[in-house]
Order: sequence, then structure tokens, then C-alpha cells
Amino acid sequence: MDDGLKARFRRFAERLADDEAIDEGGLTGGDVKSISAAIADLVEVRYATLQELADEALAKCGPL
Repeated sequence: MDDGLKARFRRFAERLADDEAIDEGGLTGGDVKSISAAIADLVEVRYATLQELADEALAKCGPL
């Protein structure tokens, strides 16, 4: 998740009242704020195929 998207989500969450119902499942504004705080610390992780992971491991360890 890029920083711009995180910031937009944070601004959205900040507009919600803590006890505001977001959906029928019981999600509240406070929950969305907690989610926003949690994703603020996320970093982007590159997607790798199993082949790429295997190649990287073999390069570090050598053949088995």
C-alpha cells in the first residue's frame, strides 16, 4: 500500500465518530481508526514467485 493511499484512508478514518456504525456487522468508526493506525506501519512487500525464492536460496546456500 503506497503512502498516498494510507494517508487518504487515515483522513477518511479521522472523519468518522468512534461509535459510528460502518456496516451491519458491527464495524465502527473506532475500528476503522484502529485499522488505519495498523496499516500506517505496513511496508510494501514485493511479490516473488516460488522459482525466484528457490533461485535466491540456492544462490545463498549452494546446491543441495
